[in-house]
Amino acid sequence: MAQYSRCGDGIMCRPEVVAIETNQEPFIEIREARHPCVVRTVGGGDFIPNDTVIGIADENDMETDTEDHSSSKVVLVTGPNMGGKSTLMRQVGLITIIAQMGCYVPAEKCRMTPVDRVFTRLGASDRIMAGESTFFVELSETAAILQHATKHSLVLMDELGRGTATYDGTAIACSVVQELSSNIACRTLFSTHYHSLVEEFSHDPNIRLGHMIIRIAVKKSKEFEESIERLRMIRIKAGYPESTMPKLEVMVYQKLQEDELYFKGSQCHL
Repeated sequence: MAQYSRCGDGIMCRPEVVAIETNQEPFIEIREARHPCVVRTVGGGDFIPNDTVIGIADENDMETDTEDHSSSKVVLVTGPNMGGKSTLMRQVGLITIIAQMGCYVPAEKCRMTPVDRVFTRLGASDRIMAGESTFFVELSETAAILQHATKHSLVLMDELGRGTATYDGTAIACSVVQELSSNIACRTLFSTHYHSLVEEFSHDPNIRLGHMIIRIAVKKSKEFEESIERLRMIRIKAGYPESTMPKLEVMVYQKLQEDELYFKGSQCHL
């Protein structure tokens, strides 16, 4: 821990773990945080830091919020694929753990009340040899969280309900968010692609909405034809029909615009 504190990339801060008092509600406040294990992005750029505020008022949002979400315990995170939702959740979980271990953390500021347990439902996996499908494993892990989490726990749930049909998945995700918000009332990051959840809980004072924003930089190059040729080779090897190529060409042109696309990262303020 001492070695990491001295040699960590970028700004490192000493976390402040606040003792729980009589009227003290659990909270997490992490400013300009970076993933402890990710120094550079795949594209070679710096990791873009993020703010995470759960359980207390965020002064950065006071002027823009029309509703009172100052004490929201649940953050509902939306955003595109590869936008950084899962990375953000892992980042918060890791920083919470190493902060309570007494280690410096990669952030400008880190304050929180103690977390008794960190519960995660991330990724997709199955246990076929045990007769458990991906959906079964997903629900089993979710059930364990709902049974054992307390108001002092940290819950990280990534795209719950994707192992089944859309309507069933939406119903499951909605009921779990409601349980975490109303009954358990623990600090929660819940990412989803079900935008109906945003509409359902947009006026819930205990749920704050967050969205991962993609920042893209485009540079001119001469690789558009090479990109199309690669798509043609992939189409031939995969057995896609020739009729798919015009649509692919349009999509490549729209996405690359003058041929070359660099993904620079994502940023989220919760």
